[in-house]
Amino acid sequence: MRNKLLLLVGAAAGYVLGARAGRERYDQIADQASKAWGNPKVQETVEQVKAKAPELGQKVSDQAKATADEVKAKVTGHESTDADGTYENPTGSLDGDGEATVDATGFGPGGEKLP
Repeated sequence: MRNKLLLLVGAAAGYVLGARAGRERYDQIADQASKAWGNPKVQETVEQVKAKAPELGQKVSDQAKATADEVKAKVTGHESTDADGTYENPTGSLDGDGEATVDATGFGPGGEKLP
């Protein structure tokens, strides 16, 4: 409760101070940001990042594919969905007409079927 109160007090103080600063302060901040963005060193860094972006993007993509392949290899069982809408996994299937078939032999009470 104390944290929420502090957050509300901080937000209220920020609002009041921001409202008092008004348009002049906003314009000052915008001018400073524009000057910083126009700085040659900043633009040089931006260009370097742009040049490296495709390479880094490819690395991220390759790593994501490798991770997906690892996860895929860890998944057990058999599941498939065909283009006609049929679906099959170890517990049953669904045909293209929406008719389900369930393999109930592994369900229900029984010593050999309990974990």
